[in-house]
Amino acid sequence: MSTVISFFGSKIKLKEPANSADFACVITVYKEKDIAWPLVRALLAQDYPHFHIYLVADGITENMDSMVHDKLTLYQPSPFLNSKVASLGLVLDKMKESHSHVVVFDPDNLVPRHFLRVISKFHASGYMAVQGKRIAKNIAGTYAALDALGEYYYDFAVRNIPFLLGSSSTIAGSGMSIEKNLYSKNIAKELLVLKEQGVVVAEDKSLQSELVDQGHKIAYAAAAIIFDEKITAATQIGRQRGRWLNSYFGQLPGALKLFVNGVLKFDWNRIYFALMTAMPPMVFLVGTSCLLAIAALFVNWSYFFLLGGSLVLFALGFLLLLLLNKTPQKVLNAIPKIPLFVLGQISGMLNIRKANKDFMATTHNEITEIGPLWEARKKEFKHLEKFWQ
Repeated sequence: MSTVISFFGSKIKLKEPANSADFACVITVYKEKDIAWPLVRALLAQDYPHFHIYLVADGITENMDSMVHDKLTLYQPSPFLNSKVASLGLVLDKMKESHSHVVVFDPDNLVPRHFLRVISKFHASGYMAVQGKRIAKNIAGTYAALDALGEYYYDFAVRNIPFLLGSSSTIAGSGMSIEKNLYSKNIAKELLVLKEQGVVVAEDKSLQSELVDQGHKIAYAAAAIIFDEKITAATQIGRQRGRWLNSYFGQLPGALKLFVNGVLKFDWNRIYFALMTAMPPMVFLVGTSCLLAIAALFVNWSYFFLLGGSLVLFALGFLLLLLLNKTPQKVLNAIPKIPLFVLGQISGMLNIRKANKDFMATTHNEITEIGPLWEARKKEFKHLEKFWQ
């Protein structure tokens, strides 16, 4: 229903910026020495003039000074920080005062040359926070394609549609740009959590709730493409999903508070965003519905058909969103293999409590440059071409 209504929503009108935003592009690396250099080179090739790259190489003893550029600052903290939040805090404390916005990247990300220019249009139009369009970098292989399915679905369902409906996009953890002072205050709070608990699992989830509760609308920039590496092996699913499930349950009280505030203040942004972020992960929704449908066979057949019909409608909606988001055929071909991913997510449930003590960082294997990747994939985004020309 939200998908249908969104097509009748107001169209987003953006101002052409006078290069007013000054971006601090922050990349946090943990133990992987070579993974971030392709992203650094992609950022240095941006067609936007005002930015500086800050690379934090944590947990690495080897000399990382292989690239010298006046737009690049490298930090190799000693002793090791062993925390993404601590790495972000280090950069925010030491960066130039002239920066107006902070753009956060994972080291495996890649962006085409128009990324910062597109983001700047949203900031020039008054948005304090902007999320780019995160898309799978690698789609070859069963598990990469299955992981990509989720990215394409959620990119449309929880970023694009809410923004078209006048609410806020969710933040993906990378490829988002935040006004510097807002972000500094949030990270300062997360540093206190880190000091008390020893680990911060999902700082992006608390950030998005804070922004919306403060009255800000998080914009979604569909034309600001950011490629993100997907997992390539079954063993990676449990660690990654365990961390994500832990962050979901940890943020449920905040979502409830946001919903209550939205109702009291008659604020659509707060209400819709709270409902969307409180929605259980897909594996919980489908799994619970299937169990209830089986139980209904022994209670009342009408309930069975009702639940079965709901599951069919959900599956059709899932396919529709994938098609609307121009999902590549290679990714769609992985749909019959979804049960393999579900099994990995079940193992992720066993890692939920472990994520309270261990960040469970995901390792990366796909090292490629933006040039050949963009040439091979840019036709997928032909419908967005007018926004970056």
